[in-house]
Amino acid sequence: MKNIFKRQLFLVLILVLFTNSIAFAGKIGIEDGVSAYLLGDFEDGSIVEEYNIDIPLEIASITKLMTYTVVMDEIRNGNISMDDIITIDKEVEEVNGSTFELKEGEKFSVETLLESILIVSANDSCIALAKHTSGDVPSFVNKMNQKAKEIGLEHTRYLNPNGLPEENGQNTMSVRDIFKLSRYIIKEYPEILKITKKEKIDIEDGIRDEEFINENTNPLLKEINGVDGLKTGFTNKAGHCLVFTTKVKGQAKSEDFRLIGIVMGTKSEESRKNISKYLLEYGISNYKKRQILSKDTPVDSIHIPNGNRFEVEVYPKENVRLLEKKNDNILQKIVIDSDIQLPLKKGDTIGKTILYSENSGKVLKEVELILGKNVKEANFITKTFRNLKGFFKYIRNKIF
Repeated sequence: MKNIFKRQLFLVLILVLFTNSIAFAGKIGIEDGVSAYLLGDFEDGSIVEEYNIDIPLEIASITKLMTYTVVMDEIRNGNISMDDIITIDKEVEEVNGSTFELKEGEKFSVETLLESILIVSANDSCIALAKHTSGDVPSFVNKMNQKAKEIGLEHTRYLNPNGLPEENGQNTMSVRDIFKLSRYIIKEYPEILKITKKEKIDIEDGIRDEEFINENTNPLLKEINGVDGLKTGFTNKAGHCLVFTTKVKGQAKSEDFRLIGIVMGTKSEESRKNISKYLLEYGISNYKKRQILSKDTPVDSIHIPNGNRFEVEVYPKENVRLLEKKNDNILQKIVIDSDIQLPLKKGDTIGKTILYSENSGKVLKEVELILGKNVKEANFITKTFRNLKGFFKYIRNKIF
């Protein structure tokens, strides 16, 4: 009986250890200090490090990324312009929290107010822009939520344009959604990085009675060369949050790439800075980008039964560049379709190649494979010759 008990206990311990090894696989040691984090590749959207990225979280002023997007859409559509002048009203003046210190009767351009929401996280400027863009705040918020659906944000809900707490809750997004939105903005409106890399906003005399100078809220701008965005956030419930991005210079045979990082829910500004810095430096030190596949280079030669060609080369349908982790390799598994019907033309899809991490087994990308040449059905003589050749090979193997 004791031996049976010991064996059962041993199996339970093995199961616990195995489960824990899975649970902590891929973690980088900052999980206790955050509610969620993500590190990903801007170019192709691959996520290389993650923690709690699909849970809706309060996002505070990260909201302003969507506010910027909606305003820029309206400018692109010709409904408003950067040069429009907005007169500040009493409602805007009374907005609290982080502000641009707007006063009733002041006049500012759309361009200046956009800069203020990104650099100093101005809650009052968000309300002024919302009213100018859509007539009233609720209509603007509807546009924000419609835009979220358009982009494909699945765990996002906006209540206002600035991220301040409301009686019925706060704006929420998943970290995966924040990543999608950040990629969308940088692709559609890359000029945002010219704003978010500025260390301060400076309103000169003549626009206001007193000069207004305020520093960028992004703590990484002065910590790591090359950081050029993107947005901070804080409420008591959200904690301290940061979306950051930088262009990483390729070394040796690797290529340049842009990282986007997200850190949510740290307990202080100092921990937000330190954890974000660690995550970014971890990404720069541990990942490189290289071309894995070229559409001009075949990945394999395959035999198509009854084809007029004994072998034909297959090519990836697209060039593929991926982030590769230090001490890991990207491998590929080729899968050819089983229901091939002749004839086939050059460029027809014939299967796919699956790219995956050697260490983790995680699938990184699937790419269609296409034929390099036309293939038609073999004639009677070719088929007969192949069958005879196969038969004699079979006999030889049996005898020898």
